[in-house]
Amino acid sequence: MPHLSRIYSILQQLPRLRPTAYCHFRFPSSSSTSWCKTGLRLLSIISTEHATAIPLLLAAKDDKTVETISEDDLYKYTRHRWAIHESSRLKERYLKFNLQALLEAAVAACFSSGARCCTKILKCKEGMNNKAYILTMDNGTEVLAKLPNPCAGPSFYTTASEVATRTFLRDALSIPIPRIIAWSANRSNAIGAEYIIEEKAVGEPLGNLWKTLDTLPMNDRMAIVDKILEIEKKLASIKFTKFGCLYFREDIPNSDPLQTNPPLSSQMLDRFTMGPLVSNEFWSGEKSWYGSQSRTIKFIKEYATPRMNYHRSLVKPESPHEMLSLIDQYLQLTPAMVPAQLTKDVDIHSPTLWHPDLHPNNIFVDPETKNLSHVIDWQAASSLPLFYHCHVPTAIKHHGPALTVLDDLDSWPESPQNYHSLSPDEKSYIDNAIGSEYLHKYYLSSTRVKNPRLWAVLQRAAELNLRTGPAGWVQSSWSNNETFFLRQSLMSIANRWEELCPDAGPCPWVFTEDEIASYEHEKETRGYVSPFLAYFRDNWGMPVDGCIEVGRFTEVRAEMKRMKAHFVGSADDEEEKKLAEKIWPYEM
Repeated sequence: MPHLSRIYSILQQLPRLRPTAYCHFRFPSSSSTSWCKTGLRLLSIISTEHATAIPLLLAAKDDKTVETISEDDLYKYTRHRWAIHESSRLKERYLKFNLQALLEAAVAACFSSGARCCTKILKCKEGMNNKAYILTMDNGTEVLAKLPNPCAGPSFYTTASEVATRTFLRDALSIPIPRIIAWSANRSNAIGAEYIIEEKAVGEPLGNLWKTLDTLPMNDRMAIVDKILEIEKKLASIKFTKFGCLYFREDIPNSDPLQTNPPLSSQMLDRFTMGPLVSNEFWSGEKSWYGSQSRTIKFIKEYATPRMNYHRSLVKPESPHEMLSLIDQYLQLTPAMVPAQLTKDVDIHSPTLWHPDLHPNNIFVDPETKNLSHVIDWQAASSLPLFYHCHVPTAIKHHGPALTVLDDLDSWPESPQNYHSLSPDEKSYIDNAIGSEYLHKYYLSSTRVKNPRLWAVLQRAAELNLRTGPAGWVQSSWSNNETFFLRQSLMSIANRWEELCPDAGPCPWVFTEDEIASYEHEKETRGYVSPFLAYFRDNWGMPVDGCIEVGRFTEVRAEMKRMKAHFVGSADDEEEKKLAEKIWPYEM
């Protein structure tokens, strides 16, 4: 084997074969950095004969089968279609990148395991914000490549924050998260996109096993809930001094070391800092900056123009000044948006890092042992006051009718007295419904014992959702045509001002008769279409944004056309007919 210096000399003459992302590798120790560049350039020569080979291209389907796809399908969003603003939804989820450069980076990431080329690309079932591919190498090694779509969040910050957050959670809290092997938050790299190359999560998504007790018995479910409780307890044990998202300090110029309570090691704190939030509502459209109310006001003044809101009027446009007035009312009502501490011993105010969406497909389970193996999708995880995290995880939350009051931990669901006379299908339905309700209560009762900070929040969930509601609407209500919901959440707080702020004096916002009349009129017209939104949700699982599985799109569109004809045809006169045409929620 020639000396490394000789190899380096040869490689200097072959720049087009150099891997594109070696500078983003995080090696286990600093000693390996000295040879990484030469070693990875060596890899380019070793794999030159495979450089132009096209791997097998596959895509996972909802029925757990796979299908062969074209290269262009790798870049498109193909899992759903939309009945509202489809062209813009698809455009913000289209991501063209240099596939060959990505494969070179992935092979380089697997070089130490003996990989020399990628033989298969499996496009995973698509989430709304990212492309994910399982890349299989010639030696059987598998890694996951994750690339954020344009709609995922702000460039650079979205990936830089996710990588730092996952590194912190693995290293500081030992939370089971797949290890990141290589990454880049700079779209100007040779791949042409931000990316993360990571170990493939062990096992399979909990969603594959969670549907019925037949696939996952109750004891195994309770063990998984216990593991989730353990993870949440670790998260609640660390209090930060600032709001925001985590970053490596080198990615945020002039940043201060992270501060926590209790303090972690100085070596750990010096690696990280707190920086901008990456939630999309702060960065959408022209509003591409870190959000604050002053900047939201600036955005409205510079970019917003009058537009029609047909739920309010068929002739009078909605003015940006009305939105500015709502923001002013929001600022006046902020004292009610921060709850009081019930006891000095339990702190619900300090910023706490939390998983943004713990649904069943973000939890991986070993199918043999049924043990939780990994938690994925920490993108946009943020440090916010703990009272913003006042919800039962989606994976555990009971959905549907309940036999008992879910928050009443003194009563637990039981089978009906005629259970033994029921058919097998009826028994299975009842068993699964009771099991779901039981797990929800088991989670609450265990949290009460094991995680007092989180329990202090969960037992006040209804109150806290009322208090924090406006904060969830204010950033994006104008750009998403949702000023009604911001106004509604503010009016809910104003109506309960004395209860929420007993020592603050009279409510600073008193509704005028015109404001009440305008709100009630819009509420009424929105109520006209609510049954149709519920109809498509209940029968096709379609959310309010009109997202539909591709295979059912034609069927649903035909039903929408039929229902619209019924809706418009039921109008009493031409003015009502015009209103019905304008407020119908779906594009035809």
